[in-house]
Amino acid sequence: MKSPVQGDRDPAARGDAGAGASRARRVLGRDGEIALLESLLRHAAEGRGGGVILQGEPGIGKTALLSHAEERAAGFLVLRAVSAEPESDLAYATLHQLLFPVLGRAVGLPGPQAQALDVLFGRAHGSPPDPFLVALSTLSALSLLAGDQPVLCVVDDAHWADQPTLKTLAFVARRLTDEPVALVLAARADEGHGADLPDLRRVPLMGLDQESARALLAERHGERRLTGGEQSRLLAVTGGNPLALVELAGQPIPQEGMPEPPAMTDELRRSFLARVRVRHAGSLPLLQLIAAGGSGGLDGFERAAASLRVDTGPLHRAELDDLLSYDGTRLVFRHPLIRSAIYHSAAADRRAAIHRALAAAFDGPADQHRRAWHLGQAAVGPDEQVAEQLERSAEQAASRGGPAAAMAALARAAGLTADARRRGRRLWTAAHAALHSGFTAKATELLDRAEREPRLDEADRIPLAVMRAIVAEFAGSPEDALALIRPWIPQVLRLDRRRFAPTVAMYGDLGTRAGTPEVWSDLAARLDGIPLDPHDPQDAALLLLRHAGQTRTGQKPATPPQDGAAPRDGAALEALADPILMTMAGSVLRGLGEHEPGRRLYREAGRLARASGSLGALAWNLEYQAADELARGRLGLAEAHAEEGYQFATEVGQPSTACRNRGLLALCAAVRGRPEAAELATGVLAEASDLRLADAMAYAWRALGLIELAAGRYREAVRHLEAAGTWGTGEPADLAMGVVPDLVEALVRAGEHDRAAAATARYERWRRHTASPEAAALAARCRALLSTGESADGHFAWSLRLHATAGSTLEHARTRLLLGEQLRRDRRRSQAREHLRGAAGTFRRIGALAWEDRVLGELRAAGERGHVPRGDGPPGERSARAHETGTLSTLTPQELRITLAVGEGLTNREIAAQLFLSPRTVDYHLRKVFQKTAVTSRAELMRLVLAERPA
Repeated sequence: MKSPVQGDRDPAARGDAGAGASRARRVLGRDGEIALLESLLRHAAEGRGGGVILQGEPGIGKTALLSHAEERAAGFLVLRAVSAEPESDLAYATLHQLLFPVLGRAVGLPGPQAQALDVLFGRAHGSPPDPFLVALSTLSALSLLAGDQPVLCVVDDAHWADQPTLKTLAFVARRLTDEPVALVLAARADEGHGADLPDLRRVPLMGLDQESARALLAERHGERRLTGGEQSRLLAVTGGNPLALVELAGQPIPQEGMPEPPAMTDELRRSFLARVRVRHAGSLPLLQLIAAGGSGGLDGFERAAASLRVDTGPLHRAELDDLLSYDGTRLVFRHPLIRSAIYHSAAADRRAAIHRALAAAFDGPADQHRRAWHLGQAAVGPDEQVAEQLERSAEQAASRGGPAAAMAALARAAGLTADARRRGRRLWTAAHAALHSGFTAKATELLDRAEREPRLDEADRIPLAVMRAIVAEFAGSPEDALALIRPWIPQVLRLDRRRFAPTVAMYGDLGTRAGTPEVWSDLAARLDGIPLDPHDPQDAALLLLRHAGQTRTGQKPATPPQDGAAPRDGAALEALADPILMTMAGSVLRGLGEHEPGRRLYREAGRLARASGSLGALAWNLEYQAADELARGRLGLAEAHAEEGYQFATEVGQPSTACRNRGLLALCAAVRGRPEAAELATGVLAEASDLRLADAMAYAWRALGLIELAAGRYREAVRHLEAAGTWGTGEPADLAMGVVPDLVEALVRAGEHDRAAAATARYERWRRHTASPEAAALAARCRALLSTGESADGHFAWSLRLHATAGSTLEHARTRLLLGEQLRRDRRRSQAREHLRGAAGTFRRIGALAWEDRVLGELRAAGERGHVPRGDGPPGERSARAHETGTLSTLTPQELRITLAVGEGLTNREIAAQLFLSPRTVDYHLRKVFQKTAVTSRAELMRLVLAERPA
């Protein structure tokens, strides 16, 4: 049997005038768009990749421009995919088209990435790959393929691409700057899933201008000369749509004064269907069958046709080549609008029969999801058997890394479920898949539907509340999340405390974020008396939470710790495997003054999240790591973590997490004395205020306060720092207490000694609940600022001794600066200069230029001889001063992350996998690092990292 589809494509059938025609045919009226595409290809060939998305209505010329790009891509490896509506819920269906044919050429993928793609495409068995591991694997594969020749990826009808593919392409698009890869998509703006790829330049396509439209009509319908009036009326009717011009030019032209025709899409669909009926009336049942299938193997369609008694002869006689395309494995319509018109020409009962036949035909092990989908489309009422098949297909989709496909299957299964309780559970599972996919709005809609089910019991409703709280935590406010989770804590502890240990930890964390300290007393009371096994990781986390609550509130435990175990023993906690629970446990340890154990949990949680590709958990974890590094004065690492956390949070749809990381970036910029710090902090304030994020607002207010404090504008500093907390009759929350040492300094310098003394007293009471030497050092500094003479000297001396054990470089230097200022005012200039020089050296080394400017001014006032660079000097002087800082502090956050990874002995491919970059991008940044640091080898760079990286 010869191929069922032969010959060249009919450009009108594809929906674009000129598409698929010979290479000599011009694309009329698209000079600007063609120039843009050719520029994109030229830059990609030079190693500077990027992408565009062509948007417009059906028939506007998108496919013609894609074909033009392919023709112009001389020397490129061209990867193609055409998305289809029936496959829009099949996870990675479009990515399979794009990547699978060349996957064998991407030799050298790291093991976990190769395994992820093999599992994804059904070539191997294994645990489901995380979507972001799939995205990283795709980026690496494209980068490897581009090592031999530049790559052009073309995706037509991207609005019908499945959501996992679109998210993968969005991930790739953000990382093409240093890759010889061009990405060109075509999509409609108002159909399908939409193609939300913000890093691709959007090119809207409008109708042809009059001159181009006339040229097209002359080219395609020269045998039927239209009068000038007919051409004008046709242009008005079609709006310059090329396909409509070509299709409708052969029909009677509407006369002036006649009613305006229906909307363009309806008109085109009627035109397509009329054309099909004229040419292929006898084949319409076969075409309806293929339209319902979307795409698939020829054998499956023939089996379905046989069960429906539909003749497949036209396929074998090549009578449908103008409508269908066959590549040896998949039979598809050349244009989706033709498929849509034919599919909807069948009555509802006929469509149901077709879907049942297709479900029976596609019955292989690899077709479970397609079979279940067809059964779901055929069902017209509750059908538990079909719902169970959809549920199983959702499990298969999830195992292949397709939570969006699982969501669609489960939502349909719920719609076919008669039992209210089972329906509610399926809706919850669909919502979980939606949240995992990053579809927050869809998750909320599914949760709404689940909660309306009347027969859900207590055990069913707890996960619903927890998921709503997670949505609020990542995309809303801590107060909302806390209100959702608080009523369920008693039931959680009673029903299954270990299963819900992350929920209990989240309750405490939300109390801190929302500035609601009573949450901790509630936790302490509820956990007291519950027998907890300190050797079980989840129980160890609960034991830690109980101890933290008792410490914060001064409660006495009703029962002693089991087995004499200390609640802060790390062995069981470090056996945890949930990155989010580990991060929260690390935060609790840090609050208790156990910084190093907490830091280990942070790092291990981040490592686990990276290894599994869980960018949502990683984005959340990086905020904690950034705050920890900032408190230690390691500004470069803090910026690197916060910037990466912001990027990942944006990618996974966590606006609240992204805002918090931006707040930390503002704080870093303020300490560094960067001119954009105030603008960045102000932007965070506006965003955090809308989201009601007390923690992000505290970061931003503190950033603004530190800008004023470093500049000596003390009353302005007081105003900003007081805004970071509530200073009424009650004790401020942890968020507010973090700014008290800054506030006390500003109040003292502004002459507000009574208010400074009250703030210090509050800080003293608060810090007694932690064993942190850093908090004790800051409390001693506050007392020193309020004292004079020998008393001040004693408090300063004690503060410096505590700083030396705490490891906070920045605060240690600030205390030396304040002591130097005090000594200078006491006319002990020699001693003052000693401390001021030490502070200046530290500020310079860590890149805290705002504080360096202040200390240099004090050195001049203390009689320092020799040249002292002025902080307000010309830009060249400030730039030169930057080179005197530690070499690592001159690197960008991305460069610093890569450099530190080199210091750990990782290869470029290992670094790329860890940082979700391609090896080529890592190599590009390393070349810049070598230039900035003046090193010539990786071994030399590793020695530099060991020499400069703070302990």
